[in-house]
Amino acid sequence: MLVDLGVGVSIDELVDRVWGEAPPQRARLTLHTYLSRLRGVLADADGPALVRRSRGYTLDADPAAVDLHRFRVIAGEARSLGDDDRATALWRDALALWRGTPFADLDSDWLRQVAAALEAERFETVLDRNDALLRRGEYAPLLPELSAAAAEHPLDERVAGQLMLAMYGCGRQAEALAHYRALHDRLVDEVGCDPGPVLRLLHQRILRQDPELAPTVAVRADQHGDPPAAADRTGTGAAANPAAQLPADVVGFTGRTASLHQLDALLGPADDPPSTVLITAIGGYAGVGKTALAVHWAHRVRDRFPDGQVYLNLRGFDPGGQVVSPAEALRTLLELLRVPPDRIPTSTQAQAGLYRDRVAGRRMLVVLDNARDAAQVRPLLPGSAGSMVVVTSRDQLAGLVAADGARPVRLDVLDEAESRQLLVGRLGAERVTAEPEAVDRIVQACAGLPLALAMVAARAATNPGFRLAAFAGELADMQGRLDALASHDVATDVRAVFSWSYEALTPPAARLFRQLGLHPGPDLGTAAAASLAGLPVPAVRRTLAELTAAHLLTEHAPGRYAFHDLLRAYAAELGRATDTEPERRAARHRMLDHYLHSVHAADRWLPDIRDKVTPPPAQDGVATATFAGNTEARAWLTTELPVLLAVVDQHRDGDFDHHIQQLCWLLVTFLGWLGRWPDLVTVQRAALEATRRRGDVLGQADIHRNLAHASFQMGLRDEADAHLEQALRLYREAGENTSHIRAQLYRAWLAGQEGLYADALRIAQLSLEAATEAGHRVLQAVARTAVGWYHTVLGDHEQAIVDCEQALVELAEVNELSNMADVWDSLGHAHLKLGRYREAIDYYQRAVERCREFGNRHMEALKLIHLGEAHQAAGDDEATRTSWRQALAILDEVGHRDADDLRSRLGSLRLGSLRLGSLHEGMAGPRRH
Repeated sequence: MLVDLGVGVSIDELVDRVWGEAPPQRARLTLHTYLSRLRGVLADADGPALVRRSRGYTLDADPAAVDLHRFRVIAGEARSLGDDDRATALWRDALALWRGTPFADLDSDWLRQVAAALEAERFETVLDRNDALLRRGEYAPLLPELSAAAAEHPLDERVAGQLMLAMYGCGRQAEALAHYRALHDRLVDEVGCDPGPVLRLLHQRILRQDPELAPTVAVRADQHGDPPAAADRTGTGAAANPAAQLPADVVGFTGRTASLHQLDALLGPADDPPSTVLITAIGGYAGVGKTALAVHWAHRVRDRFPDGQVYLNLRGFDPGGQVVSPAEALRTLLELLRVPPDRIPTSTQAQAGLYRDRVAGRRMLVVLDNARDAAQVRPLLPGSAGSMVVVTSRDQLAGLVAADGARPVRLDVLDEAESRQLLVGRLGAERVTAEPEAVDRIVQACAGLPLALAMVAARAATNPGFRLAAFAGELADMQGRLDALASHDVATDVRAVFSWSYEALTPPAARLFRQLGLHPGPDLGTAAAASLAGLPVPAVRRTLAELTAAHLLTEHAPGRYAFHDLLRAYAAELGRATDTEPERRAARHRMLDHYLHSVHAADRWLPDIRDKVTPPPAQDGVATATFAGNTEARAWLTTELPVLLAVVDQHRDGDFDHHIQQLCWLLVTFLGWLGRWPDLVTVQRAALEATRRRGDVLGQADIHRNLAHASFQMGLRDEADAHLEQALRLYREAGENTSHIRAQLYRAWLAGQEGLYADALRIAQLSLEAATEAGHRVLQAVARTAVGWYHTVLGDHEQAIVDCEQALVELAEVNELSNMADVWDSLGHAHLKLGRYREAIDYYQRAVERCREFGNRHMEALKLIHLGEAHQAAGDDEATRTSWRQALAILDEVGHRDADDLRSRLGSLRLGSLRLGSLHEGMAGPRRH
């Protein structure tokens, strides 16, 4: 708990941290005993307080009293300084707090992971301190330490760069160059790549004895060759720790001299920053090298953009149809700019505003790859001068050129000389010049397409004993088998080149490659791949590693895999040609089982009183995600949500209606909590189609009820009424009483939203009577909450308190904890109206904490508004502002229609200036059911 100081740690998390995967039989009871003893020991020692809160147990201690947190504070202060002398002193103080390996005398899987992370944090701090010392010219004192660090971390390019600089600063140029050569050879042999661009630049500067090299250059290159968080060389106020998100530069990049000069000319001289947003549109055929040119040029000029460089694939020409929407693209860009996920709005307009705000006044380079059209790109353009956007697309982007001033760069195929140069760069001059006729045939067959040439070179490089004539012969034998890529002018040989990599695979990898073509994208996790293949997860990991090594798949994040566009199409084509339809259908069935059962497992951690569904048993070979708590479940759903939406869209053909109906039902709570109403409408419409094909009348009624709520949240009141009437009619016809009660409660909520509180009370009372008669105790408590709410908004506050206190008892009896937030909210309103401000604030605070505990962002915002109104009534305007600002951030995030009203209230907040409750009745009330 000291590691997560001030943060609530649940019992489940503590059990996992203490015992891992093998807890004792009575772990929770044992843990409570330990906690009780710990509380006593801390109290006797006058130590930090062990406090039980809604989120779990918390240690309340001054961060300055805990060495880890004191270390982070001091290190953070050092990083923020521009004075190396002062920063060095702070680094020294921070590192002096370390005394050996963290938790060395404790044995716990969790603690071992934490210790490893802390050691990495300490090492990063040591390197930051080294940078400062090197800038001060303290080369000799650092040499012994850097030599030891380089021996311990032989592939760490940042350590290598610091050691080279220290050697050079001590007059040992030859040793510095020798160290670079040794690292270069080891990287090539063991990793298969060259050192990164920053280390290569340092090597060149040492080689030519750059007089300005020492002591002004601080080497900051990670193992992937990413450049440093650049200092502000331009006086523009560059951000500390800027984003450096470019993909690795293309090894052996060839030609494109004219295009590179054109891009350089558009950027202008280094001493003349752009006075407007520069937009460059790189267009050309599929596989012609648009991405390679954009990334290579971005690496060449990255130092011109000290505030960061970001890259995003927009998937505009995805064969699976999964184009990245502007909202998804903006969210990803904000994440790349290190905006915390819980601070990113969900509405496109709010995301665009936050994005432009983050980029304003900065010099940033934004690479938008594979754009569909100008409409997809336009929301992603910065709004202020100084930055540059590079867009690649198969589309000409004429609208971007005409309306937004983009400068087009047309990329054609390589000419014969450039094609040979590419092969020389990949295979070496000796091998290429040894077989000039074979090289001519390869160049002719590939028709200058860089993707095809690169694939030929890769196969030749991995088979150094084969003659190039053999590869030329295979290309000639396959003429006519390939389709044009993006134009009939492009030679049709890419499929043949792909086939070489495919045919070299083991049978399990080839089978998985074909099966992955069934997946809609945009990416998939290991368990999904295992389910498609019907293999255990450890086995599929090995197969995925084979596909990744063959460059047929990319692992863009740990355990997350994605196809290149052309490879996805090729895999799907192979599957149709090779596998039988029953085999393909069985793989799709397993994939859907994986997502359905995993979402079902996650949904169990999201409290809601919706009727639960039970998926049919999964097919053999299906891997299902499991979760230890609400936090894990929500994290998984957040990661997989784009995939789940794509899965629903892919299977609207009626082939797996039962899966789609249940999957869409299970997504209701999570999408509602996020306030993603358009997505909720989309999946519910897909579910409605499935229920109609299946003849499931009750299922149709349930979906209409969900659509009514989502439509109302989007401001579509007529559609909401129509869906609700449909739901009520279908429930009556089917004689389904319980669901009919839920729909009636929602009708009461709608009446309350229109200010028809007497009608709402009458409907809620009838629902309470029906729920009591049916013996449905959860619905009885929920209906009683609704009755209490409408009593208080009609002025009968004492009766409301009686109703709500009884509802709390009933909810506790059935262990329905999440709905208590609504009851506390209603109690807060009643006490507020009676002038009992302290009690009102207490109830509202409980409601906020309960919503926050379960991750219900939408409801948390509404409870925060009510809490602010109670503070305002009590005369505490500062507390009012705090609550309303928190609420507004959430409303903007979920795109709530009342965000502007609350923003206006905040803007004009002053003592006595607002009518209490101007948003309260309109946004409050028991949740819909």
